Amino acid sequence: MATEQPSHDSASSGTDNTLTAICHCGRVRVQLPSKPEYLKECHCTVCYKYGALWAYFQRNDVVVTTASDTELVKYIRADADGDLSFNRCGHCGCMMCWRGEGAYDGPEHKTGVNCRMLPESAIEGIPIKVSKGPGN
Repeated sequence: MATEQPSHDSASSGTDNTLTAICHCGRVRVQLPSKPEYLKECHCTVCYKYGALWAYFQRNDVVVTTASDTELVKYIRADADGDLSFNRCGHCGCMMCWRGEGAYDGPEHKTGVNCRMLPESAIEGIPIKVSKGPGN
């Protein structure tokens, strides 16, 4: 990754309709293959606390890069349906994406990208689906 750090309000957009989500400090970037059709506001016990707006893509279509002095820090939540790792920037702490672990870590599985790491203008007008959490 380039050594120049973008501001926390920036995101890049390629001519092929790709978007790049960038954490606050600019050390982690997640390239989305396209603009999402919808966003998911999940109200499960962990996503609600993160305040994320997720977009879902095939895992091998999402490219995550980190600066040489930073790594992704994982919180792994064990579920009956499989383990999920929630990945945040090891420097500024921004939640960037989730991925399946164990039996669900292959490229054929989906990953969620936190679109709050894009500027509001990049996601303006995209429908938001709300997923009610447990007990609702």
